[in-house]
Amino acid sequence: MMRPYLGAIPAIVLITQSAFTPARLRDSAVPPIPFQAVGGGEVFLELSVDAHGVVQDVTTLRATPPFTESMTSAVRAWRFDPAVEKSAPQTGRRGELAKAPIASTVLAAGMFRPPTLNTPTIGEQPRRGAAASDGTPVPLTTVMPPFPPLARDSGVVLLEVRVDDQGRVAAANVVRSAPPFDQPALEAVRQWTFRRAKIRGTPVEALAYVLFGFRAPLDSAGHLEGRH
Repeated sequence: MMRPYLGAIPAIVLITQSAFTPARLRDSAVPPIPFQAVGGGEVFLELSVDAHGVVQDVTTLRATPPFTESMTSAVRAWRFDPAVEKSAPQTGRRGELAKAPIASTVLAAGMFRPPTLNTPTIGEQPRRGAAASDGTPVPLTTVMPPFPPLARDSGVVLLEVRVDDQGRVAAANVVRSAPPFDQPALEAVRQWTFRRAKIRGTPVEALAYVLFGFRAPLDSAGHLEGRH
């Protein structure tokens, strides 16, 4: 009786096997908080990053003037280690995965607190923009951090957020620090949930970059609350 050739099975598995490593931010600058802003705002941007880690295009998913313009200008200069896809080659040494940098999309989200603690502000409401690509982890639920009670000035914190293949925050760390705002920002983003990213229909782990802008609260006369 002829036995099946079992040695061919691992080769088939290797051919279909793949792994995706998302693009990772290498060089960044945070935008200033627009001085003319009278309220808060939310900005979600999808960055199209090429195989060299250069931002080729920026698509607005959610916009709030004047924050959108400031943040878009900043992220165009960001540089990344490009996304990498590992796949088994059709030919070559058995078990050896081929690595290739590929173009991908990255989420950059900006959350800007209004310059007040407890009173309403008159800023514009966020507006929905374009639909996101499948490879972008879009926020489904967000949390805005409180303004630290001992903080005296404004500040901007940039976080790297690792989103698992179920859309949950697996880890978060500070990329650009602005004490004492780092800890409130981390505690807030860990409560976010995302639409999971997919590559060719398969859920994958992704990296997102979330920026929190803390503007020192002002009273109705334009003075720092409690310090005038």
